[in-house]
Amino acid sequence: MKKINLKNFWILFIIILISSGCKKDMQTKEEQPKNIKVICEDTVFPMVNDLVRDYNFNNDPVVTVESFDREVAFNKLNNSEADILIGYGKPNIKEIETEMLAFDGIGIIVNISNKVNGLGIEQLKKIYTGKILNWEKLKGQSNTINPVAFKRDLNSIQQLFDSNIMDTPVKEQMNSSIQYASSIEEMKNFVAQNKNAIGFIPGQWYNKESVFLKLSGIELTSSNLKNKLYPLRFPVLMYYTKDKKDSLKDLFQYFKSEDSKKVIRKFCIEAF
Repeated sequence: MKKINLKNFWILFIIILISSGCKKDMQTKEEQPKNIKVICEDTVFPMVNDLVRDYNFNNDPVVTVESFDREVAFNKLNNSEADILIGYGKPNIKEIETEMLAFDGIGIIVNISNKVNGLGIEQLKKIYTGKILNWEKLKGQSNTINPVAFKRDLNSIQQLFDSNIMDTPVKEQMNSSIQYASSIEEMKNFVAQNKNAIGFIPGQWYNKESVFLKLSGIELTSSNLKNKLYPLRFPVLMYYTKDKKDSLKDLFQYFKSEDSKKVIRKFCIEAF
């Protein structure tokens, strides 16, 4: 009888141990961080996508990223459909906090066959207002300049171009003959396929299909952005609501790390 009781005791003890272990496993799973949803303006997607990929490779893969145009992106953040938004400019919303991530620049692109290697700010403005119509006036071949801009009013790159070029020092309208692109890809393709075209894109979208012109004698490089030499320099910011700050602490720590800066600098951007 004693042997049977002893046997029952050990069975009960083992069951308790197993049950305790299961509870610990359940608690551990519950303590795992929830997925962090990052959204970004489509203008910064290449960089943000690589940052998220690098973070997930070295940590638990809990971060996802989607890109949207500026208006949709901020609407999603305001509606709590995302934890963090990465983009340009600064919204006039008091409830949103910001953190600096990097500096980018607007690169002026031309077709690879174009012999012009640089422009001044005033010359660039005259191209878009229709006061300079031929590449010959810029020491290029005698061909009509074919400028392209973004047609979306809420495109952040177009807004930055307008405020720094079209509205400085006096606000002027673009020439009625300007052609318009609806996306950065469309802008890039237009310039790549038209030898007399000129356009503008964020530095991180650069590829060998086009050429970045020097602007006021300065190349768009990470060092020139860092030293505040390139004229069209602007911040890339992270936006979030106050209630998300603690849950984003580890991600923010990564964004400030040397690993993150290495990824950012691959895109011709200066890490903050």
